[in-house]
Amino acid sequence: MASGEAGLVRRTIWLLRAVAAHPEGVGLSEVAREAGIPKATCYRVLTVLERESWLTLDPVTRRYRVSLGLLSIVGGLLDGGGAYGHMRDVLRGLAEETRETAGFDVLLAPKVMVVAQVPGPSLIGQTLKPVPRTQPVWATSTGKVLLAALDPAEVRADFAEEFAASAPPEVGDLDSFMGSLAAVGARGFAFAYDELEVGAASVAAPVRIRGTTPYAVWIGGPTYRLTRERIDEVAESVMKAARQLSELLSNTDIELPSGLGRL
Repeated sequence: MASGEAGLVRRTIWLLRAVAAHPEGVGLSEVAREAGIPKATCYRVLTVLERESWLTLDPVTRRYRVSLGLLSIVGGLLDGGGAYGHMRDVLRGLAEETRETAGFDVLLAPKVMVVAQVPGPSLIGQTLKPVPRTQPVWATSTGKVLLAALDPAEVRADFAEEFAASAPPEVGDLDSFMGSLAAVGARGFAFAYDELEVGAASVAAPVRIRGTTPYAVWIGGPTYRLTRERIDEVAESVMKAARQLSELLSNTDIELPSGLGRL
């Protein structure tokens, strides 16, 4: 890919990430500032994304939001018989089996994006925040799973700057974090405990599609119920759901743009 094309893809990803971080909508000036892109360039890219139905623009407030068009690309067809509907069926089964909130994430470097979630049946559970939303790779089980699937040199090259800027002290230095990723790859799942929020825990497994790992499935809940003693038990359920999703999504033919993998 030519350097100009690579730059355009990178700017597009930055803009999508910035807009997705504001489920309530975000204006041109704010998204340009957060993405670090000149306003004129930002406007041109946003216009294309809106025209392609990746984003919507409120004609009154002039605020951009991630559209169902983008979710249809990331998550499959948004009808009950499509890939997205079947994916949610798997998530519902996982939520019922583990009695915790279940979800599905995609790597949108340098963060992960939650594109689907299903609440668990328990009265007290993980607070359902707006979808789509972005979360840090360092403090989430899905982030760890998705980074563990990458070449270590690629992680260092693409994420070292973000790590230095935003990784919490309890994660340790980059070498320590990279060592923990090797363990994730060996056991087939990752967990986060009191990392994203105190009192919250999650377990994630990789969803492999045609030799790549662009997605992860997870469950999350309060640490008083999703205890460390339960991690191995629920991990089996999460990995089973990941295998189901891998089989489902490997049999679809929806193409994703560069940087977002395939569905």
